[in-house]
Formats: sequence, C-alpha cells, structure tokens
Amino acid sequence: MRRRAPRAIRDVIARRRAHTEACVYAERGAPGEVLRVASIPLPDELGEDDVRVRVLAAPVNPSDVNMIEGKYPVARELPACGGNEMVGEVTACGTRALARGARTGDRVVPNRSYALGTWRREVVANANAFDVIDRDVPVHEAAMMTVNPCTALRLLVDNDAREGDTIVVNAATSGVGRALLQLARARGIRTIAMCRPRSSETATEEVFESLRADGADVVIPDVEGKFLRLDAKTRELATRARFGFNAVSGYSAQTMLRLLQPNASSVMVTYGGMSKQPLVVPTGAFIFKDITLKGFWLTRWLEHDENTTQGAGRRDMLAQISREIHDGALRTPSSRLRDVPLRGLPEALRLDAAADLDPSASIGRLKILVRC
Repeated sequence: MRRRAPRAIRDVIARRRAHTEACVYAERGAPGEVLRVASIPLPDELGEDDVRVRVLAAPVNPSDVNMIEGKYPVARELPACGGNEMVGEVTACGTRALARGARTGDRVVPNRSYALGTWRREVVANANAFDVIDRDVPVHEAAMMTVNPCTALRLLVDNDAREGDTIVVNAATSGVGRALLQLARARGIRTIAMCRPRSSETATEEVFESLRADGADVVIPDVEGKFLRLDAKTRELATRARFGFNAVSGYSAQTMLRLLQPNASSVMVTYGGMSKQPLVVPTGAFIFKDITLKGFWLTRWLEHDENTTQGAGRRDMLAQISREIHDGALRTPSSRLRDVPLRGLPEALRLDAAADLDPSASIGRLKILVRC
C-alpha cells in the first residue's frame, strides 16, 4: 500500500498548488510596459459561498486598457489583475454555494460585483459574482457577451428604436457597432453605418461589404473634412433617422448630427470617445434641428439595475443575448479575433501600442481574445 505523505508535506503541496498564473500590474501606465505574467495566490481553502472557476477565454476591451492607464472612471486597487470580461467553467463549489444552486460544470460570466480581473487561468470568488449562461453559446462569443452586445441592446431598447426607424452608427466595425447592426436588422430597424476607409479601395470595399453582411443598409465613409455626398438610398433612409449612436466624437459626431432629422425628437447618444477628440456640437443642431444629446455607460445601467431589481434585469438581458446568438441574429466570427496566449498578452499589447504611433495602423485591427 502506498503511504500518504506526512501532513506537513501535504500542507506545503496544497499551498504550492493554491496559485494561478495571471497578467498583473503594480503601477498604472501603458499596458505593454506595466503588465507582467506572474503566479498569484488563491485561497488555500474554498469558502462556503465560493466557487472555483477555470477561465476559458477573456477579451481585451478599450476600457481594460484605459483602466490600466489610469484613464477610466473606475480603478482597481494595486497590484491588480487586468481584464473585466471572460467566460469560465465552475470546477468546485463551496457548501452554501452548492445549496444555492451552483454546480460543477456551470458555464459562467462575471457580473458587476466581480473585481478580481479576468486575464488569469483560475479564480476563486463568491458564487454571486457570476451569472450562469447557456453552454451552447460558443466560448469566443460567451467571453465577449457582457459588454458590447449588452451595450448595443440597451442603446436600442432604452431609446425605443422601433421597426421602420433608421439609426446612424459610427465606429461601425467595433464590437458595439457590429452588434447594433445585427440587432437592428433582427428588429426591422434600418441602419446607416459610418466607417473609416482603409489603406486601399479594395480593402475599403471588403470592410464595407462585411458591414453590409452584418445588416448595414448603407455604409458611408467617415472622413474628416470631406463633404458628405449622399446617394438616393442614403437620403431616403436619413428621412427616418431619429437615433445616432456615437462612439467616436470629433468630426464623426458632427457628420452624424447632419444625418439626423430635424424636429423629430431625434437623439444622439454618446457611449464612447475613440477619436479622443471633444464632442463639438454645432449650434444649429440644438436651435434648428432640436436634437437631444445624452450619454450612456453600461456600468451605470448595471448599478441602477442592481439597486432596483437585484440584478434581474441583467440576467434577463444575458438570457436575451444568448437567444440572439443561438438564433443566429448575433454573431462574431472567430476570424475577427486574434487568439493570444496569456503569457503572450503583454508583448501583444506592447506591439499594438507601437503600431498606434501610425494613426492608420489601428484601423481594422483584430480584437484580442486571451486563451487562458
């Protein structure tokens, strides 16, 4: 019979195993410079309310980068693990978590109460920090379902965009932009997509065609200083354009405002500022077109939902997004992603930052998906 190791040795082994690899930072700055891959501790024992989750995949969003840089309204206490979105699988449950419904094998995504970072291989946290999702959702789409698709859904639903309306979308190739086009198509909402041209006419037409495939009725070039000439189809769609969803600001937002209808309760909702330029609004947009401007931040919506429904709205929203993916209305082909191993993430972000010195280099860049 094989003899068991002495208890002291078993305890040492247990403590040695209670670590996981993660992408962490101890100071704020450019992610490619401050991130490093390190072994970080996990709790030696699973708490009664806790679950152990193996991270399957986690994306890199612009807000993740801004948080590391110290340019986001929400900041983590340092040192911290990067990332906010992921999909994982429950591998162990505490006794009370088990009694409340948690199960080994559950496919889960983090909710707003989770704050331990997602660029890691494993995490132990309170079971209430996760929402269980449908296992049929592909891993790469599940990893990205809690931010971009949810933002797009809220923009459409909360602003009461209806069948027959036209919406104008800039940053159309972004995660939110493509989700807006797809969700709008499923609801009979027409779309004008704004997109920066690529380095050649062929490349531009390829990306414009991909937007049309995602549901854009028309695609117009988003170019600063260029006089906007609209064809008959775009002019016809613009006669019903009451909603503009702005993620760019700068000159792009001014183009969007010109497309929105006057005296029609038109609204431009700003949810991002990718150009890093201020939102400058012509006086006529207020006086002569009577356009309303407002902002949207998913974090604020989630906080309100938690305070008013204890997260019921969030869970319903995730279920709806799962159905949209299952039905094929919402999709993100894996060809639009760059799979990067956890250990390669700091270098990938460093190379991206170096490429960004050329303003055109980031156009059309594939989104990073960290395979943990």
